[in-house]
Amino acid sequence: MPKHYLWAVGEGIKACKPGDLIGGRYLVKRDRLLVDTQPEQLPELPEEIPSAIVPYLRLFAYQLHVPQVYGLISSQTSKLSGDIWLLENAPIVKVTESLMPELADSWKGASAMRQLNWLWQIAKLWQPCMAQGVASTLLTPELLLVSGQLVRFLELQPDRKPPNLSQLGKLWQQWIDDADPTIANFLRQLCQQMVAGQVRQGEQLMGQLDKALAKSGRFYDRHIEIATGTDVGRARAHNEDACYPPDGTVFAGLPGVSACAIVCDGIGGQDGGEVASELAIAVLQEKLQLLPLHQANWDPLSLTSKLERAACAANDKIASRNDSENRQGRQRMGTTLVMGLAHIHEVYVAHVGDSRAYWITRTGCYQVTLDDDVACREVRLGYSLYRDALEQVAAGALIQALGITSSNTLHPTVQRFPVDEDCVFLLCSDGLSDKDRVEECWEAEILPILDGSINVAKARDRLIEIANTKNGHDNVTVALIHCQAHLKDNGNTLTELSVAPLDVPIELMPDAEDMPTDLTGSTALIEANSQLKTQLIQPPDRGKSLFSLLVKIVFLLGLGGVFAYFFIPPVGRAIDTAGESIFGKRGLINARSEPEKTVQPVSSELNYLEKGSFVELKNSGSGELGASGDRLDLRSAIGELTVKGTVPAGSVLQVTNKQLTPQGNWLELKVCSLPAIVPSNSPKPKSNKDFSTVSQPTISPSPAAASPSPSPDIKPTVAVETAKLQAGEIGWIQEKDAVSKVAINPTPNPTQQGKCAVGYDSTPNSN
Repeated sequence: MPKHYLWAVGEGIKACKPGDLIGGRYLVKRDRLLVDTQPEQLPELPEEIPSAIVPYLRLFAYQLHVPQVYGLISSQTSKLSGDIWLLENAPIVKVTESLMPELADSWKGASAMRQLNWLWQIAKLWQPCMAQGVASTLLTPELLLVSGQLVRFLELQPDRKPPNLSQLGKLWQQWIDDADPTIANFLRQLCQQMVAGQVRQGEQLMGQLDKALAKSGRFYDRHIEIATGTDVGRARAHNEDACYPPDGTVFAGLPGVSACAIVCDGIGGQDGGEVASELAIAVLQEKLQLLPLHQANWDPLSLTSKLERAACAANDKIASRNDSENRQGRQRMGTTLVMGLAHIHEVYVAHVGDSRAYWITRTGCYQVTLDDDVACREVRLGYSLYRDALEQVAAGALIQALGITSSNTLHPTVQRFPVDEDCVFLLCSDGLSDKDRVEECWEAEILPILDGSINVAKARDRLIEIANTKNGHDNVTVALIHCQAHLKDNGNTLTELSVAPLDVPIELMPDAEDMPTDLTGSTALIEANSQLKTQLIQPPDRGKSLFSLLVKIVFLLGLGGVFAYFFIPPVGRAIDTAGESIFGKRGLINARSEPEKTVQPVSSELNYLEKGSFVELKNSGSGELGASGDRLDLRSAIGELTVKGTVPAGSVLQVTNKQLTPQGNWLELKVCSLPAIVPSNSPKPKSNKDFSTVSQPTISPSPAAASPSPSPDIKPTVAVETAKLQAGEIGWIQEKDAVSKVAINPTPNPTQQGKCAVGYDSTPNSN
């Protein structure tokens, strides 16, 4: 069995030295670097999860960058002065049993796109880390290590007080002198914007770096190879999986619509799962053909949205088929989805369910998708370590899949990966990924693709063979996307980049389905506007232009007079006096002769939902216990789909942060105090959870995929109850969802201020 390397944090590890065997199991190789000598055994797991460990769990979706908690060595077990927490997937080089290099040490000599890629990843992680109170990690160079293209965290550092992007800009300024000459000026300007406070949000920072990445990416030659295959396996009578391109296809070409691979694993038994997977492939293929994927229309936010909508369209097609055939309960068909699309300098990965995507580079194999199952959800909510969650009943039950319900409840995940060197993306159903088969075989079977010793077709066939011989319990489907990226011969003559103005609006790609389909018409778009001929515009008549100008001047003068009369008192009184002298008082129509009506200004969220302000959650007056109008549902992070917890009516909260995203403003709210008596029917789940008692959601008109007791053919959908937040906890909510439910409370009394009162630690508690 291969060695399992771990990074140790906690008080207990400080007393350990190389050669020590801790707890009769963990061998210290060097300072804080351990190897588990019994990896086949479950590690010690905690009864309760301390607040310092919770951010690791809630950042589980960012496992590419953040190490995960493996287990615990308690002080009772080790006889040491304190507990030791073990982190897996830390940036450790197994061959040398040492840490990977720090980003600051690898910065000098790296290519322009590699440097931009590293900074882009930091920008992407800024907001999630801020939400969990660990953004200081991004300001600590010794915690930022690199593995090829990837930025990896050694561990998380809690914030003593919330940092800002100005501090990040000051750190990046230290790297300007060693930046690639083509981006040095860009980085200098960007850091100046950050230090000056002009860049205040991670999304703004990502936008600036995205533009620079796109420009630097143009100086690479890119080539894509794709091979797909599917097999019924050794235990099933029929194949419910499907793939695109079709089974046995090998594609070679440039990034674009054709450089796409899809894997679907059907759910629902015979004459169900295979229908759902084929329907999904057909709809997605149709939607992809409508995407205007050319460089002039590159816009990552728009393309991400379109891929999400394509997944929802496939979902609705299958759900409609279920409804039309009156399929109920376990008869309803569905499918998982994992899709990879190479576009310009990036690879986009869309995902629903438990089919997976892996990213293989010369430095490692990384799982980039997170299974949509109960176990992963428990970790993301901060309730359980992953290895503990996997041991529970119904841990592998799916919480979403295509076709089971309407797209209103579907949340596809779309990620993007800038590519600056050769790599392979593996998409596969769980017929291959089960029992860690990919982690076992990637070095021998996939890595050779990168040095040319094996082609994608042969690697595909070997992976299917491994799935059948070492797993064999399910259908297996594999797609390999080999991305080749090499700097052009004239790549050393890159033009110097400059920073884009912050106020430049993002031009979204037009919906292909909204574009004219009749290209013969006079208003049709020809070749995406790239071949439009120059047209002679007839100049306007000078006489008409002069008359039009005079009319506009007279109109503006009149409008100015009206404004002055009503809003400048001396001018108004002068006009009234002149009017009285000419017409007399009875002849004057005085707009102020009647008492003015007092108009109460309509409160706007922009006026009071600002950082530092207090708000109170209103009572809807419905009288219904647990009514949605009498509570706020807060998320653990911006864009998070799962509700972290609820806050009842009468609670006082403080706005501790405000962030602008493409989907609108998000507010970070801290619970200051709760009402004295609050009826609640949503108790917080206990730490020792029994998944078999988790209730299945009521869904209309489409029932869930199956009951919480999974069969070999069915992956059920389940849900958990939502906890009530306590005073001192924080959460995120979209501003538009909060404004109708809260009232301004500019001067709450000390009792209402509670955990937000002066004297309390101002750092929000993210637990």
